[in-house]
Amino acid sequence: MVTTLAALSTGKAILIGLASGIVVILAGAATLIALRRPRGRREPELDIPNAMQPGPSDPDLEEPVRVKMYAWGAVLVIVMSLWIPAVWLRETHTNAADLEELQAASVERGRLTTMPGSEENQLGFNCERCHGTGLHGGQNVFNGAVVPVPDLTTACGGAATGHPLIKGVTDIVDTIAQGRAGTDMPSWSVRFAGAMDDQQIADLVNYIISIQRVPNEQNLCTNPQAGASPSASPSGSAGASASPSGSGGASASPSGSPTP
Repeated sequence: MVTTLAALSTGKAILIGLASGIVVILAGAATLIALRRPRGRREPELDIPNAMQPGPSDPDLEEPVRVKMYAWGAVLVIVMSLWIPAVWLRETHTNAADLEELQAASVERGRLTTMPGSEENQLGFNCERCHGTGLHGGQNVFNGAVVPVPDLTTACGGAATGHPLIKGVTDIVDTIAQGRAGTDMPSWSVRFAGAMDDQQIADLVNYIISIQRVPNEQNLCTNPQAGASPSASPSGSAGASASPSGSGGASASPSGSPTP
């Protein structure tokens, strides 16, 4: 019985000690708060609407805007400093891709030019009527007689493939533009009372060069060394530019196709 009473007395003593410590801590905290609170009479707060209260000062308003402008300016400078070199490094590839795209478009227009004209194909001049499908050669009636029409897929071979008057791209362009007197080949250029402009003739020449079945070593249109001889004239080189008047329009390039 005595042991139980002693245990109860010890537990009460611990609880009383804890309670006393908590009271002392709370009292100390209240004292510190009271000491930090400014002394003097507080002015009563005025009930002023927000719209009528004084606004921030100009420096307070300008500082965030200026900081944001500085930050965005730095970001844009960094982006431009990375973007410009990237574009410059890709410029040659971009130009090459553009040239290939333009060349492919020119060849396609030339192909449509050789086909019959229709509502769907308004570029057609029906070259296939005389030169056959795919310009592989055909027949035509001239002065009451049936005459053979040359195969244009071997035109760049020159005399070696049955085209003795062709010595380069210039001769192909001049033949289309001016025609050939005394034959069934009429003039097609508007410069010679024809119906095609320079771009249409250039597209047609590009298409003819693209369908050549002549080996590269014999191709006078794309290989400047083909058929080279001491007696060869400058106008017979494949590198000469071509147009209905002898310059412009289409020209042979080392890649094997004329520049549109």
